[in-house]
Amino acid sequence: MDTRSSLFWGAAIGALLVFSAPSQAQLRAGAPPPQAMGDLARRDIRVPDSVPNISGTWLSQSSNRSIMPMDGSPTPFLPWARAFFDNRTAAEARGEPLFDPNANCLPSGVPRVVAVPYPLDIVQTPGLTMIAIEVMHNYRIIHMDRTEAPAGWPLSYLGYSVGHWEGDQLVVVTTHLNGYTQVDEEGRPKSSDMKVTERYRKRAPDLLEVDFTIDDPRTYAHAWTARAQFRWAPEARLAEYVCEENNRNKSDAAGKLRRN
Repeated sequence: MDTRSSLFWGAAIGALLVFSAPSQAQLRAGAPPPQAMGDLARRDIRVPDSVPNISGTWLSQSSNRSIMPMDGSPTPFLPWARAFFDNRTAAEARGEPLFDPNANCLPSGVPRVVAVPYPLDIVQTPGLTMIAIEVMHNYRIIHMDRTEAPAGWPLSYLGYSVGHWEGDQLVVVTTHLNGYTQVDEEGRPKSSDMKVTERYRKRAPDLLEVDFTIDDPRTYAHAWTARAQFRWAPEARLAEYVCEENNRNKSDAAGKLRRN
């Protein structure tokens, strides 16, 4: 190694120690060392230190077939939505489940994608927070530099999401959803007027909690809030997900579940 290379690597290692280790002043003052918060490899160094680090891979701790109000109240269906849901429930009880877009390899949509039993991988940059989801390799882009969708933005499965920080909570508002998907596997409906507001907050260094409020005046009598939780898993990586391969959940042309 020549002299210039030695000087370069010596300076680089020195800088790493300076910026990554607690200062001597902190230690003398008895301040606790900083908590491990997220994955530095997935967090742009330009993101201010004041912004909580939620980057890295997270495993679902709370997924189930139903997304329901976390306060224990019943889902506030409007009459048509109640009838729609009851019809689906009865068909499933007969062994004739109706069409589920997700089972036919269409995206889960928001908010269903928030509560799927698959890992998330979060990357933070100053202008964007990106969330990759293992299921169907969906990915969400949270625009941190905007307050609303551009005029004329088209409807889509995952909609358009904008975000900002309120203290230790990342607040994400998603609009422009196409309404073609369901709220959950059980079949709660949604319309293209739905707005979903998510609040991401670290309850512990390795526990991410997401409260998400569903506001859809065409489907529900009032807004309601559900919750999902994720455990930090720095050793985990998203796996390949091929929905179309051996898909036994796909319905036939009449919308009934295939038997083979």
